[in-house]
Amino acid sequence: MTATPVIGRDPRRQYWVQTARPELEGRLGSTFSLANGRLGLRGGHEEMPEWGRPEFYLSGSYTGGPASLLGVHDPDHILTHPDRTTPEALARLTPGAIATLPNLPNPAAVRLAVGGVPFSFGASKILSCERVLEIAEARLRRRLVFRDGQGRRTRVDSERFVSFAERHLVALRYAVTPLGHDGAVSVHAYIKRDVTSPNGVRLLTEVRSRTEDGLDAVECITDESRLTLSVAQVAVQRVEAGCTTVEIFAAAGAVALDDAVALARAAAARGYDTCRAEHIAAYRRETDAAAADFDDNPATVQGFAFSQMHLHMAFGYDDNRVGVPIKGLTGHGYRFVNFWDMDFHMFPYFLLTKPRQARHLLEYRFNQLPAYRENARRWGARGAQVPWETSTRGVEETAPWLCLPDREIHISADAARMFWLYDELTPDRDAMLAMGAQFIMETARFYASRITWGEGHRRCELRNIGCPDQYHTFAHNNLFTSLMARWNLEQAAATASRPDYAAARERAGVTDAEVREWQDMAARLFIPAPGRDGIIEQCNGFFDLDPDLDGISELFCRHSQAVKQADVIAAFGPFEEVYPAEVRRRNWHFYNDRTLHGSSLSLPGMAYGAARCGLNDEALYQLHKSARMDLDDVNLDTERGVHVSAGAVQWYTVVFGFGGLTARREGVHLRPNLPRQWRWLRFTVHWQF
Repeated sequence: MTATPVIGRDPRRQYWVQTARPELEGRLGSTFSLANGRLGLRGGHEEMPEWGRPEFYLSGSYTGGPASLLGVHDPDHILTHPDRTTPEALARLTPGAIATLPNLPNPAAVRLAVGGVPFSFGASKILSCERVLEIAEARLRRRLVFRDGQGRRTRVDSERFVSFAERHLVALRYAVTPLGHDGAVSVHAYIKRDVTSPNGVRLLTEVRSRTEDGLDAVECITDESRLTLSVAQVAVQRVEAGCTTVEIFAAAGAVALDDAVALARAAAARGYDTCRAEHIAAYRRETDAAAADFDDNPATVQGFAFSQMHLHMAFGYDDNRVGVPIKGLTGHGYRFVNFWDMDFHMFPYFLLTKPRQARHLLEYRFNQLPAYRENARRWGARGAQVPWETSTRGVEETAPWLCLPDREIHISADAARMFWLYDELTPDRDAMLAMGAQFIMETARFYASRITWGEGHRRCELRNIGCPDQYHTFAHNNLFTSLMARWNLEQAAATASRPDYAAARERAGVTDAEVREWQDMAARLFIPAPGRDGIIEQCNGFFDLDPDLDGISELFCRHSQAVKQADVIAAFGPFEEVYPAEVRRRNWHFYNDRTLHGSSLSLPGMAYGAARCGLNDEALYQLHKSARMDLDDVNLDTERGVHVSAGAVQWYTVVFGFGGLTARREGVHLRPNLPRQWRWLRFTVHWQF
């Protein structure tokens, strides 16, 4: 094989880094990850150095594990509940109570020897090491040049992809070229079995294996969920013109060992070039259907393209058992669970780029409705309460010592709104009839049970809740939460009154008295209003907090007006028509001065809010910072996985903000609002299929 020179950089289509420093491998393992919605392979080195953290994940393969899987918060952290001490909370957890994806045996492993001497990063002098992510093709290339102890220089060119054409397939080409020496080259492909989760816990047990000439395969069972998972690797080797090449075809899935072997062999029979061409064609079909491109500086365009790639790679496509994990399949952060990011931030993006497949996310939420009812009962409420964090089980997966599970209650309306949006923007009426109407009614019932009557003010209130900004966790009447709850109540009352939803109303057991209660509560629910200066108080008492943010951190912010992300600006998204542009501009400036951007959603959220009210320079600045979030490791946490949902909000900034798109049932409207620095913008959306 003749190695393809790694030249001709195009930041609109590529991202590259030249380093082999071990201390950077956590971050680079995330940024060079590849996935296809079913399989996720971190971007580590094929030679599996001891510091390389090889990670390989299968979507939906959750299993329970020990409490050590949870990150323990400092008792002074803003999210730690003062009455839930960490030792007691840990003691209450039973084995298997915490779900995550197990780290699977890694099929992208290679042992290399030159002149009989095994290669290792520590024993050899690394002369160059460059990884190039082909963003436009979801493909990773690496060129490594090293000098061994005998002074011999050797070049290794590798390429890998996680196939969009065959969701079970990972393929790798590994080519070794001696540079001016005749030392014998030996390349051996294998499956690395001795892997654990990043905290050292192994969550599966090997039960079968097959090792033959050119074949390595292993079958495992997850320890708690008892799922059968198999990984099979077929390796094909050849030597041409002094270059030794090994092509690896690996199949993985919730299948028996022999089935995985058959899939890997079938891919090998088609050949690497064919499999790669099929993958690229399938991936381009996805990206063409969701294309968004604009004229900006290369660093912004590169970061935006990177974020859009990860949205494609995180989506489950044909699997309604899973949602979209907050980190996709790129890292262990938050144990691959689903947050409100999926419902509120990511779903509108998928709805307008993959509308038919977006229905799977509705099915995911609706199928877990019984678990959501139980979750509401757990906290003394009625109806259906969507957990703050959950997996395929539908139960609350949040650490028990945190404030979030019982106080961050806006997520139920966030999930209900998905069904309404889908019904609004697609011709598929069945989704609302079969799922959405009932879901909206049962989440409204939850809010009705949490709303209280404030006798002193003669109004309905949502008290003792957590603000979505997560720095004010014991609050009353948060703007975002109250607006979402009111919408849910109004929508449920209207839905229950329609004859075509009578069957859904019957399934939910909704009475006439309950409908009247929802209407009354929605009409009386207190919503913070703009003051004389146009500024809206995020929650009761916010204006009385200390405006001085010097020295503020997540351990020292309860007393201050600091916010992790601005709830008021987030509320302007779904409820923009309620507030004039001037009110939105004034609030943007007020809360921008108080936002610490501790959340990856904050920067793109502020960009979107600015673009929708005409603050284009501010929007472009925040968009750039958000687009570079992972590539520049802005929040110093990229090693835990890519911030997938931020890419969706970046897309809103470009398409809804600068493109001026408004989509409703009756039609699509455009009012372009390009920044003065841009010459053009193009994007594709799908409306009514």
